[in-house]
Amino acid sequence: MTDWRSFDGTLLEVPFGSETVQSVAVEQYRDILVDHDHEDVLVLTGSPTSMTTFREVLGDECPGAAVPYVTSVIVHATDVINRTDDRAILSDAMRREIIHRFLADQEWDHEYFQQASEQESFISDIADLLETATWQNVTFDTTPELLEVATVRDEFHAWLDANDHLERGQMVTKATEILADPDEDVLDVDAVLAIEFEEFVESDRRYLQNLADGRDLVCIAETDASIRRTWTETGPVTDHVSFTDHETVDATPPATRPAATAAYFARDEVPTDPDTGDVQVLVAETADDELERIADEIEQIREQQDVAYEDIAVALKYSGEAVIEAMQALEQAGIPTESATVIGFGDDPAIRELLQVVYTLASETELDAEDAVTVEDPDLTDELRTALAEMDHLGEAVRRWASESGLKERVAADTAPLTARTRFSNVRRAFNMADFLEDTAFMDATWASLAEMLTRAHEYAPQQNQTSAIERDGGVRVDHVRALKNGSFRVVFIPQVTDERYPGQPQLSSLFPQERVTRMPDYPGVSQVEADAVTATFTTDSTASSRPVRQYHAEHARRLLAVGAASATERLYVSLHTHEDTALDERVQPSRFLADAYRECPWLTDADEAPINSELAAEKFLLSRVDKALADVRRANSQDVTISLDDVETDFAEIQALLADSGERGEQLREALHARLDFAAGRVHRE
Repeated sequence: MTDWRSFDGTLLEVPFGSETVQSVAVEQYRDILVDHDHEDVLVLTGSPTSMTTFREVLGDECPGAAVPYVTSVIVHATDVINRTDDRAILSDAMRREIIHRFLADQEWDHEYFQQASEQESFISDIADLLETATWQNVTFDTTPELLEVATVRDEFHAWLDANDHLERGQMVTKATEILADPDEDVLDVDAVLAIEFEEFVESDRRYLQNLADGRDLVCIAETDASIRRTWTETGPVTDHVSFTDHETVDATPPATRPAATAAYFARDEVPTDPDTGDVQVLVAETADDELERIADEIEQIREQQDVAYEDIAVALKYSGEAVIEAMQALEQAGIPTESATVIGFGDDPAIRELLQVVYTLASETELDAEDAVTVEDPDLTDELRTALAEMDHLGEAVRRWASESGLKERVAADTAPLTARTRFSNVRRAFNMADFLEDTAFMDATWASLAEMLTRAHEYAPQQNQTSAIERDGGVRVDHVRALKNGSFRVVFIPQVTDERYPGQPQLSSLFPQERVTRMPDYPGVSQVEADAVTATFTTDSTASSRPVRQYHAEHARRLLAVGAASATERLYVSLHTHEDTALDERVQPSRFLADAYRECPWLTDADEAPINSELAAEKFLLSRVDKALADVRRANSQDVTISLDDVETDFAEIQALLADSGERGEQLREALHARLDFAAGRVHRE
């Protein structure tokens, strides 16, 4: 049960739709600037990934070249801590490393943890639960297993405090205490505009209450749109707060078909066809084929509609590996990508090269070979190897290796500018890890210790809790839906809209079985819910179930579809595949939400087969056509049938222009073609 918060200010409830939120935000910001200078107005967003969006949206309202003061709750709280506290704030990677080492020697009292601790993923799973509990500042007071988790969390925080460190999950709670202290004066603003207020969880609302005390306050909450807060708390945000002034903005009909589709998913209401924009459904055979179709469609759109890569987004339900897989698939097709939540640390060649060097220098220590990822021997001279091993500071040593090996020049020469910037950023993170070991008294500053830290960062690169927006632009934006909320892209793809994903099964915990979680009243997530709470939270009622908790999370998945669709301004693509790529070739069912939309929204259409646009599609098509042509020739000889080579010639001509423009890549494709012909003719053989 969350605490009730009372605010002296105005709450504006706006109807679902990111364009409505942005327009109301501009209007309110403009009104606030009548009485306050722009540098005295703090604009607070619910997520770090929304900061750039609203900084751009509000930018025209500031005088001259000035920019609005836009930040998020966690970023602002971190700034408050930095002004008043000398303790070091652990980055996500450093926190993960320390918690793993802290838990490695933990003696568990509960029988369940004693057994679970034998599993390989146990430390990662318990670390994730501890992090979530810290972010939400949850008080575990009922479930025996969670009581022990609370004890371990308190011990970990006490240990961090003794070593002058804080983890990011503590920032909002600690900063709230500072704001509540009358002797502390860390704020220099006179007015606060809080956007995405529907996503403010209890700890955020308590922070805002102290932050806005004595200042002008306007909050904007979008109805039927909360996805972050409703994962942990039921009902609209208005069930948990009161304001001295509460206003509702009238709804207007959706202006585009993507917006109308988003409104249907969000509210189960069918608007009038706006007759503007486009919503199409892409269908492929397998999940890999689906991503290839998306890549082809992206190139077709760029060619025919003059759409830049940065005007396109791919919105996924989950973060981490799902985002990485989509990025890799697009990049293999020659399409640059960007992300605000995934840093690419786990598959960065520059990091793998650094790992090779670190493992080599750690080879004479007690580094456990089982903890290392497989790497090749580095190109490291004996002279440089000896010099690095004799250096007293790990950070200085890895920087010297990077300089003398020409890493920066090689990365810049071998990769596109967007990818190069990302790899430089990842290498800087690795340098910071080395510096961290040197500066931290409770961890050994050895090559073996650095190898262990880099290995863990490499393995667990996908982030569960995002604390800042990663500055990366120039490619197709690939992120989970939460990170795209309130963004605007001309074209948006929502992949894998199958029933096993939308709605799919609630994924509340990797540590406990689902049935056990639903019996934990103090679990940090909606694990228990009554039927009336489901109807209070969601306008939709599309997935009737005898178990309210399943109904709740099914409607939550539908809302994710709505938020993803709302980020498209011109074209929305909903894609799915029909079969799992397994030995059983299992049939995959389309999402029930998509099936309903087909019946209710007449503007949804099936996308036609896209022509060959990407390099990867051209390569696969070219080689497959060679195989088919050769098979037809053999069939003609053996079965006395007549074939025409005109069709094959037409197919080859269709991709000839792309190969001609592909430079070295085109020559590689031609070599692959000749190799395929040589193999088919028996001139070469597989070993």
